[in-house]
Amino acid sequence: MSKAIELADEAWRLRAKAIRERMSGEEALGVVSMCISLLERARSTAVEESDDYGLAYALNKLAHLCSDRQGRTSAIELLREAADAGRRAQSGLLEGEALRHWADHLRHENRLDEAESIYWRALQSLQSDPNTAPLSLGNAYRPLAILYAVRGDVAKAIRHWEEARQLYVRAGIVAGIEECDANLAKLKNRIDLS
Repeated sequence: MSKAIELADEAWRLRAKAIRERMSGEEALGVVSMCISLLERARSTAVEESDDYGLAYALNKLAHLCSDRQGRTSAIELLREAADAGRRAQSGLLEGEALRHWADHLRHENRLDEAESIYWRALQSLQSDPNTAPLSLGNAYRPLAILYAVRGDVAKAIRHWEEARQLYVRAGIVAGIEECDANLAKLKNRIDLS
């Protein structure tokens, strides 16, 4: 395991501990600052060691923390960089995860055309990597279903919720299956009412 990944994992363990212990206020802010510092060190280490895989790994996590703290613009820049590093590392999984999260930010900004294009790139990257688990693929189909539902393209939304559901079943993710079922019921009800 590379030094960059070790540092990123250490940051994520700290974050998980803070969540488990329901830290708040100054204590929580201190943990977030420590996590960001560790992830910045992971980023620097990966760059110094020409470790594109470690760079993509660390940047994905850093973007997640920055989106909460510094806003979408910072997160999008980090995710672009992570996707590029994932591609250079020939990891469709890391590239695809970064692209999906980038597209999520665009969707939340109602930039649906851009988001759709990037979601499809994410899905292609994830499908190209034999290490991609069904959960990751389900998580790639899910936002496409949401996007199409927002646009009113019910047939595409249903198709993508069904695809996500099958993948969540394979992964054994009950919450994902339930979310798919609830959205499929709403969409099918929409068809029945028209």
